[in-house]
Amino acid sequence: METVHEEALAAAGTRADGTIDINAALRSLLEGLLNAAMDEQASELGVPRNGYRERSLDTCVGTVTLRIPKLREGSYFPEDVVSRWSRTDTALASAICDMWAAGVSTRKVEAVAAEMGVESMSRSRVSRLCAGLDEEVAELRGCDLSSASWPYLWLDATYVPCREAGAARSTALVTAVACSLSGRRRVVGLACVDAESYLSWRDFLLGLRRRGLSGVRLVTSDAHEGLARAVREVLVGAAWQRCVAHLERNVRDRCRRRDVGDAAVAALKAALSERDPALVRAGYRRACELLAAADPRGAELLEGAAPSALAYLDFPREHAVWVRTNNVCERMNCEIKRRTRVVQVFPSRESLVRLVGAVCCDQNDAWLSATNFIDPRTLAEGYEREPLPEEPGGAERVLRLVGEAFDRKLRAA
Repeated sequence: METVHEEALAAAGTRADGTIDINAALRSLLEGLLNAAMDEQASELGVPRNGYRERSLDTCVGTVTLRIPKLREGSYFPEDVVSRWSRTDTALASAICDMWAAGVSTRKVEAVAAEMGVESMSRSRVSRLCAGLDEEVAELRGCDLSSASWPYLWLDATYVPCREAGAARSTALVTAVACSLSGRRRVVGLACVDAESYLSWRDFLLGLRRRGLSGVRLVTSDAHEGLARAVREVLVGAAWQRCVAHLERNVRDRCRRRDVGDAAVAALKAALSERDPALVRAGYRRACELLAAADPRGAELLEGAAPSALAYLDFPREHAVWVRTNNVCERMNCEIKRRTRVVQVFPSRESLVRLVGAVCCDQNDAWLSATNFIDPRTLAEGYEREPLPEEPGGAERVLRLVGEAFDRKLRAA
């Protein structure tokens, strides 16, 4: 009885202690209004009912349960109450229809369709849904960027299997994320290219310039030679930051012994954890010295990467956590991979761009409401960093910490 009483209270928006749960009350009211509206719409069709089918809908006040009327003849779906497909699911449905049209194995296509629940989706239905989606993706890829200044730019590429000329090939998808002076991130570029080469990156960056991308102060990416060259030629005046996370992996792979590579990465992390640029540079040099004694080949890579790996030190230290790595793009690539893995091999570049464009549109919507990124006050012209208090013996402390991190990792191995 007590359990039944508690459930009745919860449904009414009242807690057991007598206080009111506003979200629960709003959720109950919203659920009642939606179900009443659907009943009214279904009644206007003049067709006998055949029960209900339940569907969960996520809202800002929690998950509500919709009771969608089933009809004995025809079908009813409340298009104006809840959208049947999100951007990404619409793109996936389109890709599946393209797979059918391309003659891909029916068994494989049906398995993919069953995973996302589109067995009953007709091609004409998908075509109508994709019309609006294609417009959004085209807007994302061709919108005017001249209305704002973009001080930070992140570039990356990910590879997805795509069918071309009857064969499945790995296709490069290049993406660009930029931060405006208002402190908000946005996907500003997306392209599908044959290979991640200098010419591909140059054309991609020139396209961004033609659309009005300007004011770039720092570009963060991995150490692809063609990409770095294209950045120097197209974005004149912008500094290039080599992603330190990629650098750590490169150093580990370059070292002949795994334990030495792990020790070098530990020393590098200890140096980069400092806030004072002078101490970071001193710790970086110490890491190079320690690695040179254990593996000169790895030390050569680390020393040569110093100017680009430490470029972020010339910018406000409040931005360091965001601009010294390419995690902004890497996290988005994880979401892209999660959705493209469903299709496995895309039947065409058009369907691939549609799906990835849908993911990027959703990501832009999420970033639009995010508040935990760069403070716009630190991006304003003339912003001056407050000097850090001078630390007596700071250099000696950093050298000691870097050395201890290197030795500790070697002993652990």
